[in-house]
Amino acid sequence: MANRFLNGGKPFGKGIAGAELNEPDLVDFLSAYRRRVAGNYRPLLLDDFGALPASGLLVSTKIDGEIWFLVSFQKEVFLTNTRGVVIHGDIPLLAQAKSILENTIIAGELFAHVEGRRCRVGDLGALLAEGGGADVKNLSFAAFDLLRNAGALVDGPYIQRYEELNRLIITSGPLSVAQSEEMDRTKLLTKFESEVVKGGAEGLVIRLPSGLIYKLKPSVTIDAAVIAYTTRSDQPESARSILLGLMHASGEIQILGGCGNLGSDDDRNSLGKQLENLKVDAPIRYASDSGSLYSFVKPELVVEVKVTDFQLERADGSNATSMILAYKGGSWISGRFSQCPKPIHPVLVRMRGDKKVNDVDIRIDQISDYMPKLKDAEVRTESAKSEILRREVWTKDSKGAIAVRKLLVWKTNKNDLDSSHPAYVVHWTDYSPGRASPLDRDVKLAPDEKTATRIANDMVEKHIKKGWNKAV
Repeated sequence: MANRFLNGGKPFGKGIAGAELNEPDLVDFLSAYRRRVAGNYRPLLLDDFGALPASGLLVSTKIDGEIWFLVSFQKEVFLTNTRGVVIHGDIPLLAQAKSILENTIIAGELFAHVEGRRCRVGDLGALLAEGGGADVKNLSFAAFDLLRNAGALVDGPYIQRYEELNRLIITSGPLSVAQSEEMDRTKLLTKFESEVVKGGAEGLVIRLPSGLIYKLKPSVTIDAAVIAYTTRSDQPESARSILLGLMHASGEIQILGGCGNLGSDDDRNSLGKQLENLKVDAPIRYASDSGSLYSFVKPELVVEVKVTDFQLERADGSNATSMILAYKGGSWISGRFSQCPKPIHPVLVRMRGDKKVNDVDIRIDQISDYMPKLKDAEVRTESAKSEILRREVWTKDSKGAIAVRKLLVWKTNKNDLDSSHPAYVVHWTDYSPGRASPLDRDVKLAPDEKTATRIANDMVEKHIKKGWNKAV
């Protein structure tokens, strides 16, 4: 392929994977589509089955892969995701797509065909990681939407786009159309029982005439450790949310995500009291979805949590990551980042007093089906190092004892990997040996360096008065 709009890449069978699409307008178009469609998706458990209309449901079996786009552009046919990562060249799937009209864009699920069981998203990652030795005939694409047809935008009712897809693509081989069938709730329930419950499929996709799209899946339950919590602002003794963790065989704990559905007020009060007694100091600042900082606790409580799904991909097509921690010497130690799926709509089911925080009861293998199977699955072998921007120390002789006040400002260099991390931290330490509580700390978070500088200057102005001598 001529490199008019593609750069780089590595061998993938006889083709190329990992090339970069140098067409910003096209990438923006695909990203906007993904954001729009993602906004229409709703997770649905069987318990909420009755919320669906009685009839007029367009149903297909969900394929466990990644959303990619099949593109015919400037006389070339290739696959790309919303980050502009491209697969092209001599690949059976793309050879079958050569008949697609110029300037046509089709959305679909990219997956790896496997024999004897249903495919999983990790199979795709493993296939792509095989490089030049990959068995590329297993790379498959199930089309589910038509964005542009021979240069014309397609924005009519979904049923019309679906029918046009079936005219464009012969449903066979590695390139196919994700087949949908119109049915009522009764037939839907039968299909769910046969294909998901008994057949092992991931779930069903249900499209409504209104444009809403439901993913009907069986619920998933896991056992996880409670490693931190937040409280309600108006009821500080009541738990607002908990932070969940799963354990690797090494004994390290991977942050899974937060859970705010904790039951009744009595349940929240009871949990809050238990966690208050387990609080420990931790040099880690981790924010909840509401922006509150978590208070870390001894990893002693195990809970059972029900989720509707685990999602590895972010909206931009990249994989979600989270921090791996270690609990040693009564404190938490932050470590490296690793790819980890996020729980969708977690609900606390019950406390598991019969379970312990170990690599069996809260093992990370509980979510292994949702984890990437990539050679480079771990984002970094070591945590990104923070950068100290400002360090100042003042001392004062107070009745023969030395009091110390210290300002520290640093850039974390971690927020690009995990959005729960602040970009900048301002830390104030106040040590006065004559007080009942000698050591006080104040921590402020900032989204940028300008804000961090303003916060730091305000702290200095407030706390450094006459009699304080600058030491550093």
